[in-house]
Amino acid sequence: MIPHSKPFIGEEEIEAVSRVLRSGHLAQGAEVEAFEAECAALVGRLHGVAVSSGTAALQLALAVLGVGEGNAVAIPSYACAALSQAVCGRRATPVLRDSGADYNIESAAIPAGVHAAIVPHLFGARAKMPAGDGNVIEDIAQSIGGPTGRSGVASVASFYATKLCTTGEGGMLLTDDASLAEAARNRRDYDNRDDFVERFACKMTDFQAALGRVQLRRLPGFIERRREIARQYDAAFSGLPVTSPEGRDHVYFRYVIGVRKREELEQHLRACGVEAKRPVYRPAHHYFGGSFPNAERAHAQALSLPIYPGLLPAEIQTVVESVTVFYS
Repeated sequence: MIPHSKPFIGEEEIEAVSRVLRSGHLAQGAEVEAFEAECAALVGRLHGVAVSSGTAALQLALAVLGVGEGNAVAIPSYACAALSQAVCGRRATPVLRDSGADYNIESAAIPAGVHAAIVPHLFGARAKMPAGDGNVIEDIAQSIGGPTGRSGVASVASFYATKLCTTGEGGMLLTDDASLAEAARNRRDYDNRDDFVERFACKMTDFQAALGRVQLRRLPGFIERRREIARQYDAAFSGLPVTSPEGRDHVYFRYVIGVRKREELEQHLRACGVEAKRPVYRPAHHYFGGSFPNAERAHAQALSLPIYPGLLPAEIQTVVESVTVFYS
């Protein structure tokens, strides 16, 4: 079976993790500090705060922005459940918005009066950021390495196993605001404090950071390989009744096609030894209610095909031939 997604780990990553394990210092330390600086530099931010997951980074960002019970936070309905979890984790209210043709939130639809908004660049396509100086959190979990992450009061990244680059699990809050970064560092560890405020046990380990530092160096090559595979898919599917990915400056975290018979195609691909998936398991309005026709259409028609740096030429050909046969 050709997996839907797969991390790319080489000998350099293994040696970096082994070096830290041999050192005896496993918890947050010098490797985390270096990873924070290198990630901030890559994204174009001044400060980075490494944490245990992308969801933790989102919740920490909301916390230091003062989001709490009774506040409203705008998020797209069609997005990873982490957004809803982070908002509800702050006991705030998610205000759902619909998506555009590129699957991204329509920034003009973000209402005035919300305490904050989270704008992800879904599947690697750069979203249009809302105008103004509000508390906008830019979610680059699926677009790090592209021209994203420099807008809004803060950005958040994820380094889950199958993200664009990985630490196994992990996340990062990035900002140009020194006071915001310091507040985030103050809240990511609750031990040995003279005051009592809400804090989170969400630190990253040094061996995760060592892995992440190597992955960051590889990231431009990873993205170029993803774009190369996407070009092959584009050419192969140009005559088929499928909608190919849209969006600006795409880094192709996912290659998502729109098809009328999504479930039938997914089953056909599985029978051909190709794992394809819904790129968003369930839109948020299925949990919270409301009518969001574009998100509903995406849920019914979007199918994500394998795309990752380690995908072999023969595997790409299998994906192409399997999709083509379905429509022949």
